Order: sequence, then structure tokens, then C-alpha cells
Amino acid sequence: MDNSLVITCIRHGMTLENQQKKYIGWSDPPLSIEGKNELKELSLEPELVISSDLKRALETSSIVFPKSQVIKRESWRELHFGDWEEKTYEDLKNIRAYRNWIDHWAEHTPPNGESFSGFSNRVWEAWEEAVDLAASQQLRHIAIVSHGGPLRLLASHFKQTASLWDVSFSYGEGFSVTCTYKQAKERRACISYSAVHLPAKENG
Repeated sequence: MDNSLVITCIRHGMTLENQQKKYIGWSDPPLSIEGKNELKELSLEPELVISSDLKRALETSSIVFPKSQVIKRESWRELHFGDWEEKTYEDLKNIRAYRNWIDHWAEHTPPNGESFSGFSNRVWEAWEEAVDLAASQQLRHIAIVSHGGPLRLLASHFKQTASLWDVSFSYGEGFSVTCTYKQAKERRACISYSAVHLPAKENG
């Protein structure tokens, strides 16, 4: 019988640039002090954590899953925003190419950035690699620490929502799916889907 696999996907903690509402796809800032303070160790203990290779994801991995082995992959990065990296909406709102991208993001690409189709293919290839890795070692629980874009793409698929924008995740939070290796590899409906929230902060 095909063994079941739990895959927990977590969005990285907050950076100063996130607070400033900047696009930071492939830019590599660390977590802010506030971002670090908001993160808590989860009670989950995956056998393996696969993290985006950017600082904010790696730092999140070490805080949220301190007892787990972590490997890093460039393929789990956010969409590359090209010339719009580290810019805000206010910086870009009068640029026609940006307005076109905001209105039709699946058809337009940031200058010197990444197309949505390229991004989507990259993330799904990373997903398949993660499932293959879990299957090869007969792991029962793995975690992926990534970014808002990849998590939206995955969650909207497994929740079968109409749009990527129908799902969102706070910093340090995400979701878990339980499925067979075969279901996961073929991206089919999973046995279960559940939200993952940060533990409540202690009073005082």
C-alpha cells in the first residue's frame, strides 16, 4: 500500500522590507527583529525541511523547526520581480508596464523578471523533487519553508480555489496536506488539507 505523506508548507517570517511593502522576490534581506520575535517553534517535527535558499526562509526554518535537518533549494524562491525588486506600489503605480502586470499578471512579466508560467513550472518541479526525496527515504513528514507566491500556488491548487488570490498566509504560517506519495507526485486531491498557525503567545 502506498504510504501517506504529510507536507507542511510555511511562509517565511517578516522582514523590514515586507513592513515597507516592497517587492522582494529574489532580494535577500534577513528577518527583521520584529519578524524574529513573532516566530515560534512549532510542535511539528518534520523529518526533513526543504527551504528556499534566501536568508528570510533559512532563518525562519531554524526558528520554527530547530530540531529538523534543513536543506536549501533555489527553486523554492519567490517570483523574481526583476527591475521592480525593492520597489513599492507607490514607486511603480504610474508605470504602464506595471499597471498591465497588476491587471493581467499571468500574461505580463516584470522587466528582467520572471514570467508567471516560468515561476509556476519552477515551483511544481520543486514540489515533485520534494516528493521524490521523501519517497526515496520513506519519510512520513516533510516541511517546505518558502514564500507567499509559491504557497498561494500550491494551496489554491489543493484547495481547488478559483484564483491564487483566494488564499493568503500570514508570516510564519501556512498549511499541511496529507496524501499518498502517488497523489502528491501527480498533484491530485489529497486526503486532507489544514491550516497551520503560529502558537499563541504567552501572556505577560
